[in-house]
Amino acid sequence: MEVARAAAKGTLRFGLSSFPPSLNPFEYSGTAALTVKLVLYHSLLSYGADGLVRPELASDYKQVDSTTYEFNLREDAVFHDGSPVEAEDVKFSYESIGAQKSTAYLRQDFQIIDKIDVTGPKTLRLTLKQPNAVFSQVLASGYAPIVSRKSAASNFIGAGPYTLQGIDRGSAITVKAFPAYYRKDLPKLEVIRFVAMPDESLRMAALESGDIDIIEYVSTQNMGRLEQGASTHAASVDGPFMYLLFNTKEGPFTDVRLRRAVSYAIDRAAVSSFGFSGMGKPIDGLPVPTDPAYDPSLVKERLAYDPVKARALLKDAGVSNLTIQLLSTSQYAQHNDTAIVVQQNLAAVGINANMRLPDWASRVSLGNEGKYHLAVQGTSGAYNDPDAVTGYIGGGQPASYTRPFGYENAELDRFLDEGRREMDTARRAAIYAKVERLAIADVPIIPLIWRPQVWGVRNAVKGFAPLPGFLSFQSALKLEETELK
Repeated sequence: MEVARAAAKGTLRFGLSSFPPSLNPFEYSGTAALTVKLVLYHSLLSYGADGLVRPELASDYKQVDSTTYEFNLREDAVFHDGSPVEAEDVKFSYESIGAQKSTAYLRQDFQIIDKIDVTGPKTLRLTLKQPNAVFSQVLASGYAPIVSRKSAASNFIGAGPYTLQGIDRGSAITVKAFPAYYRKDLPKLEVIRFVAMPDESLRMAALESGDIDIIEYVSTQNMGRLEQGASTHAASVDGPFMYLLFNTKEGPFTDVRLRRAVSYAIDRAAVSSFGFSGMGKPIDGLPVPTDPAYDPSLVKERLAYDPVKARALLKDAGVSNLTIQLLSTSQYAQHNDTAIVVQQNLAAVGINANMRLPDWASRVSLGNEGKYHLAVQGTSGAYNDPDAVTGYIGGGQPASYTRPFGYENAELDRFLDEGRREMDTARRAAIYAKVERLAIADVPIIPLIWRPQVWGVRNAVKGFAPLPGFLSFQSALKLEETELK
């Protein structure tokens, strides 16, 4: 006998930092968009509150050998059109992601799949071309959702806890509880209304007045204000990082000496102090969360602030009075403030940076098209493993505003591939030391600081908390458990 589902109750109002430029489930279009997509679409695997991989649309799975995985799908999982989630849908979704002309964020990651065998309506086997230490985490990504094979681009059908109710173009997106969701006691809320509020001061005011229940992207300067508020608190985690990335295809930074000069010119302590209330933690190597497969002590040379070396490299390159285009955005204080410090640091060594500070949607477009010399960016890796650096320094990927434009390094790619294939933790650490040495020398990106990722939450909201480390951008997975008291 089927157990009656408890009725979802209440409407949660979520203040997004920007209106999602796209809800294509496979494409990267920013964290605000991912927040909405994670309640509409679910992946074969996912993450629990502890950050560990768990089955999602799969009921269970096992790794048969180093290259073979078998999955059983949930018997009770259905898409929003009422059709069952089947192995053929998984095959369709993964082949769509890995297709030659795919614009999926994880297209390159899915090239590892050699065969997808549908062994029954609810069972399948994936065979890889080679061992992959992080394959289960790739499948757990919010950018690897399962969609119905009956659907197509711009109208993909998901199996998440909420269905799309309506879009007020440019201002709001409303989702409603899916009554046939496979977790019978979830979601807790009847409706979530995602409201685009690009101005942080307006997001803060709306939260404090009670017009909004949760807001994202709170700057560190406002954390204390939230904690001291009678009806609000801050939910934060260290996970994302700030960094600079170069256009290595054209312009001055095709010369590695100039990239190194910029690296030495940046004062990370000043970035933390000015932009992050001193809460940013400087990064002196690869941006990798604490992990057994990453040992920074293996690499002697670290990133450092040394204006004297910066000037010497400029002189060696025969460059004086260099003027560059610095791309950031005025929409996020973290990005804007970082750009101000970078501009001042560069001026101190003789580089004039003309800042371009568009809104976020324009920032994304300009970054994707490589219309910059140097750009400020903040992001988080796909998972808490050193292999996540592949997403922003590995070659063979579609152009993205999160990656240095035009950057390719065959030796670096070879090391990254070795690290992904190797299953022994100690040997992986030695490989990522090679990756780090090369990344510090070739400077495709300049990691700056770890930053707190902060949400403002009304005390009446229960059940919402950020996921740890790099998974912080997937914290919307917790919205199915969120409720209003």
